Amino acid sequence: MSETDLALRGNKNAAIIMAMTELFGISIQEAVNVYFQSETAQLIEDKVADLHCRSEKYLATLVWEEYLDNKDSI
Repeated sequence: MSETDLALRGNKNAAIIMAMTELFGISIQEAVNVYFQSETAQLIEDKVADLHCRSEKYLATLVWEEYLDNKDSI
């Protein structure tokens, strides 16, 4: 993987995490934990269904909904 690809991936992850903090009023640390423990993050990483092309706010919402669904099922 090229340095450019790594930089783009890092920027995308950071933007999604920041969108989560803004949309859902959570700390950066909580957003990081929720994001990197999500299946959605792995799908974005694997470029499944062109998720990596979606907006950060859309992806932040998907990750948060996954988190809430998993939290409720425990």
